[in-house]
Amino acid sequence: MGDREGRWSDGDAPAERQLAALFSKLDKQRRALEGSLRLGTADLRLLWLFADGRARTLREIADELGLEQSTVNRQVNAALGSGLLERSRRPGGTAYEFDRTTDGRRAFEKDAGISLGTYAAALDAMGRTDAEAFLTLTQRFLDHFRSAVDSAGG
Repeated sequence: MGDREGRWSDGDAPAERQLAALFSKLDKQRRALEGSLRLGTADLRLLWLFADGRARTLREIADELGLEQSTVNRQVNAALGSGLLERSRRPGGTAYEFDRTTDGRRAFEKDAGISLGTYAAALDAMGRTDAEAFLTLTQRFLDHFRSAVDSAGG
């Protein structure tokens, strides 16, 4: 078994292991980048959702993010407490709707600019042809991956 484990750590590793290793490296770099941002992952995800300028109820947020309502409730309350979101009720409505505050919009735009700028720099360094090929192949992989996840019952 030790011999096989050694093979999995080099270029002779099965493709799925090489991919898992690459995703692990990407995840490590993404976490390092996120450490330099003001907003955490949950806040960024919430504020990205509101980038279209539309207020949402907790149920709508949970549905759109694919998260449990209790998780969304905790995240939204934290964002309210941080001044990133605000809540209101429509006239005659019973459910609260949430939207970004001015500070939330600014913080999101700053952090998204840093994050997306980092992706842009890496794609630019690849050159146009390789970057376009990478994006095309990544989309194809994700389409096939989604099908495989669906087949696995995920």
